[in-house]
Amino acid sequence: MMLTPNQGRWLRKSHKWLTLFLGAQLLIWLISGLYMVLLDIDYIHGDHLVDESRLTLDASQLTISPETILSRYPEATRLELIPTALGPVYKLRLEGKPLYLSGQDGRPLKPLNQQAAMQIAARLHPGDLSNASSELLTESAPAEIGGRHLPLWQINLNDAFDSRLYISASSGELVTKRHDFWRLFDIMWMLHIMDYDTREDVHNPLLTGFSLLALLTALSGALLLLIAFKRGEEEPA
Repeated sequence: MMLTPNQGRWLRKSHKWLTLFLGAQLLIWLISGLYMVLLDIDYIHGDHLVDESRLTLDASQLTISPETILSRYPEATRLELIPTALGPVYKLRLEGKPLYLSGQDGRPLKPLNQQAAMQIAARLHPGDLSNASSELLTESAPAEIGGRHLPLWQINLNDAFDSRLYISASSGELVTKRHDFWRLFDIMWMLHIMDYDTREDVHNPLLTGFSLLALLTALSGALLLLIAFKRGEEEPA
């Protein structure tokens, strides 16, 4: 493929400016991607903070059947059985609102107090909780958890990585775990997908636009390299 001198200059200049424009974002993609692939995802999820075996559903713990629960609440539109450190819990959907019932006696659960929340944390966390503290979140929650699960007990482990367990005050369910490596992962994910608002949309226009420009930059660079090789072959030995 032969280009005129003007076309060649235009291609080189376009490639240079595209590279300069995209350089910072390409570096961000490289660093953020490297962080996300080097760290074990189970560690990022905080699996080391809890003993998941204590959350398995055991049929022997149920003393009341799902059929009995549905016969008591025939208007329920949904029934789930969720594991907690204090035993299985039925979650019903009634008129668009959740109702939590004990899997042992079928009675509605009372909101967890601080003592019960710390008891659940102690059963789940394999380490020492002597320095842990707790806080009930009812109106607002940190951005790392969102507000859809409120009310929540935030159990602060007060360790070197600011680890926290979030436990539902309504059901006793472990909602999630957070620590500094997860928070940094969340920032890296935000930078990688270029969604600075919800950090969820991987099809946002900004990412699409930059990806297309990056592809164009790579193609223009490949074309310049091909032209350079062609010229080298045409030069006399």
